[in-house]
Amino acid sequence: MKSIKLVIGLAVFGLCFSTACTDLEPEIYTDVKKETYFQTPAQFSTLIANAYAQLAGEYGYVYREGYWSMQEYTSDEVVVPTRGTDWYDSGVPIKMHTHTWEEDTRDVNNGWSFAFGGVTKCNTVLSNIVNIMGEDESTYNDATKSGIAETKVLRAFYHLLAMDLYGNVHIDDGKRELKQYTRKEVFEWIEQEILDNIDKLDDKVRYGSVTKPVAHTILAKMYLNAEIYTGTPRWADAVTQCDLIIDGGYGYKLNDDYFTTFKKDNTSNMEIIFPIVFDAIYAKGNMFHLMTLHYTQKQVYGFTTDMWNGPCTMKSFYDKYDNADKRKEQWFVGPIQKDGVTLTYSNATLTDAPAIIVPEVTTIQDPTAANTFEGARFIKFEIEPGIEHHANSDFPIYRYADILLMKAEALIRKDGTAGDFLNNSEFQKIRTRAGLAPYTELTLDELLAERGRELAWEGHRRQDLIRFGKFTTGMWEFMSARSSNRAIFPIPRWVLDDNPGIYTQNNWQ
Repeated sequence: MKSIKLVIGLAVFGLCFSTACTDLEPEIYTDVKKETYFQTPAQFSTLIANAYAQLAGEYGYVYREGYWSMQEYTSDEVVVPTRGTDWYDSGVPIKMHTHTWEEDTRDVNNGWSFAFGGVTKCNTVLSNIVNIMGEDESTYNDATKSGIAETKVLRAFYHLLAMDLYGNVHIDDGKRELKQYTRKEVFEWIEQEILDNIDKLDDKVRYGSVTKPVAHTILAKMYLNAEIYTGTPRWADAVTQCDLIIDGGYGYKLNDDYFTTFKKDNTSNMEIIFPIVFDAIYAKGNMFHLMTLHYTQKQVYGFTTDMWNGPCTMKSFYDKYDNADKRKEQWFVGPIQKDGVTLTYSNATLTDAPAIIVPEVTTIQDPTAANTFEGARFIKFEIEPGIEHHANSDFPIYRYADILLMKAEALIRKDGTAGDFLNNSEFQKIRTRAGLAPYTELTLDELLAERGRELAWEGHRRQDLIRFGKFTTGMWEFMSARSSNRAIFPIPRWVLDDNPGIYTQNNWQ
C-alpha cells in the first residue's frame, strides 16, 4: 500500500482551502492559529499536494493526448499507427508524428492547459498561504518559507514546460498583468525564480517533492537547452549543476539492474530524482501497458480490461539497440504466448492469425487493420498481471542516469571531449549494467543514440532531437523534412481568440 494515498487525501484537504469547497462555514477558520501550521514539510504537503497532482492523472504529464505525446509522438521513438478504426483519433497521432499539427490540434490544446493549469494551482497555494498566515512574511516560520520556495520552483517548472513547447508565452506569477514575453525573457524569469528560492528549499531528498537537488536538475536541463531557448549556450553552467547533484551527497546512484527503476514498487528508488507518483487506485495515470500492448496480451496477463494496441516504436529505433544490450528487453517483439502456446487473433482481415509482434511498421494508416501486429511494444515498466487501467509504477521525470548523460554532453560541447569523465564509474555503469563495453571515446552522435536507448519514452526525445539538430530532418519512417520552425508548437487557437490583442502567434510553420 503506497504512501501516495495519504498525499492524495491531503490534496483534498488542501482543496478545501480554495473556492472549491463552498459549503464550509466561514467560522471554521476563526480558531486557526497560524503558528500551528507548516511546522514541517509534511504539514505543508496538505496545501501543495494539489499542485503536484496536476502531474498525474489521465490529463497529466504522461497523458497520451497532451504533454507526453508532444514530446514523444513527434519523435523517432514513438509511432501510433491507425489499425482499422482504432487510433485514428481524428488524425491527431498522424499529425503529431508527421509534424503537420495545427493551431487547433487536440494535443496542442491539451499541452497548454496542462502546463498553465499547474501554474494556476501553484498560485492558488501561494494565495492560500497568505490567507492563512497573513501578508507579513517576517512572521513566517522556516517551514512556511521553505514551502513557499518549493511552490515557486514547481511553478517555474510548469512555466518551463510551456516555454519549451510554445516559445513566447506569458508569465503568471499571480501579480503581473497578462502579457506575452519572448522565450528568452521567460527563460530568464524561470532561472531567476529558481536561483532566488533554491537556498530556501529543503536540502534533503524528499521523494516526489521539489527540494534542492530537484531544483539543480531543472537548472541543468535548462542550461543544456539554453542555446535553443535563448541563442546563448550555457554548457559550463550545465556541468556545474550536474556536479552539484553528483557531488552533493544526496545519495543518488544507478541501480545495478536497469529495470529496477521501473518496478511497480519503485517509490523512493534512489535513481529517481523527480517522479510522478502513481498508484493504480489513488493516483491514476500510468497506462503504458494499456496503450501499447496487443489485444491478445490481455489473456497472457489476465488484465481485467482490454488492451488498446496503440503506440509502439519503429524498426529504425528498435535497431539502435545491440542484441547484447539488456535494455532491448524494454521492447516486446515475437510471439505472444500463453502456457507456451502462441495465441491467435482474428479481425475483419485476419482469421486465426498467429499473434507475433514484428518490429517493422509498414504503414501509419491501415483501414483493414492488417498491421495489427506491427511495431515493437513498450514494456519498460513492470507489467502487473490482473490490473485494470492503471499501473503502480512511478514515472521518472528526471533520474540520475540523465544527469550523467547531460554532464557528458555538456563537456563534449564545451571542450570537444568528455575527458576524464569517461572514467567515472557511475557514467560507465549506464553501459556496463546493460551488458555493453564501456566507452573509450564518445561522439555527440553516439551520445544522442545512447540517450535514446537509456531514456526511451521518458519524455526527453523531442528536446534531444532539437538540440542535436535532428528534429525536423525527416530522419525516421513516415516523416519528411520540415521547416525548422516546427521545433515549437503554435499557441492554441482558443488562447488567441480568448485573449485578443495579448498574444501574437509564434512562427511555427
